Amino acid sequence: MPSCPRSDVIREGEVGVYHVWTRCVRRAFLCGTDPYTGQDYNYRRDWICNFEQRLAALFGIEIGFHAELSNHLHLIVRARPDVVETWSDEEVARKMKAVYRLVKSKDGQTISELTDRELAIELSDPENVATLRKRLSSVSIFMQVLCEHVGRRGNREDGSSGHFWEDRFKARDLEDESAVLVCGIYIDLNQIRAGEALKPEESPHTSAYDRIEARDARAAGKASDGMPADGWLCELTLDERSEAYAGPARSQTPWRASDKGLLPITLNDYLELLDWTGRTTREGKPGAIPEELAPILERLEINQDIWTDLVTKFDKLFTHVVGKAAQVVDRAKEAGRHWYRGRAYCEKAFG
Repeated sequence: MPSCPRSDVIREGEVGVYHVWTRCVRRAFLCGTDPYTGQDYNYRRDWICNFEQRLAALFGIEIGFHAELSNHLHLIVRARPDVVETWSDEEVARKMKAVYRLVKSKDGQTISELTDRELAIELSDPENVATLRKRLSSVSIFMQVLCEHVGRRGNREDGSSGHFWEDRFKARDLEDESAVLVCGIYIDLNQIRAGEALKPEESPHTSAYDRIEARDARAAGKASDGMPADGWLCELTLDERSEAYAGPARSQTPWRASDKGLLPITLNDYLELLDWTGRTTREGKPGAIPEELAPILERLEINQDIWTDLVTKFDKLFTHVVGKAAQVVDRAKEAGRHWYRGRAYCEKAFG
């Protein structure tokens, strides 16, 4: 992807949905089996996911989709500065200080509590509180914190130092729900395309796996008082009747910023589309969208004829902004550009 100022893609201080990803720069695999040494690093996926869960509970950044691969990771995040504005100054100070301490903690979980004196110092400066509030809804700060902790922990484990990740994480602005759906399917099928799994329900460390686990637990009556497997993720289904849809209502749980959904489809519809796309991709035969799944794409105004291309070639087709062609043109003008690569395909795919 060509270089682009982060500010052209991520609009800090505004609600937005972004695809962010980063890669490990070392020869050794981040979370897989290193082919050179034979060392198995798969266990790292657990502590990376656990840290993402901690961050989801502290930041005004909601995680909609995730996948941790052998040498890189993908997330779809939604920035919620509107929700952060509803937090008290004390909440803001406690959350941001917890983030700072978690970054340098050995396990990404255990930290000392903020003392009354430390809290008073943080709250004594209104400008400092305002800065902390902005950081809690910043995608850049979120990714900086995530990458720094993983890098520190990986370096400490390997007895090494220096860069663990690429210098910059990459980002795309997902302008509408159709772009979010395509990108979400792309992320949830990453392990299948990489040959790490055969089916979504056999793809641990993906959002699809978490949602399937939680759905099956509910269906079996195994729901507990603790957090369900997908409790830290955004609600998938966008319910226009909910309080969360109408405004910046904070989550009724301590695990995420809000309870607002991402897509105007049910979880079952999403999983059926994901399963069909995964099988089609694995078999290498595009096929036609089944009649029972076609209404999902029709509702989101996605071209059914190129659906498989959209998912399998997503990373090559689109660069910094994904959405309807008019949206991409507008964003390019805002950035002082004539266009972004992928504009023509956006027009073909989304209109």
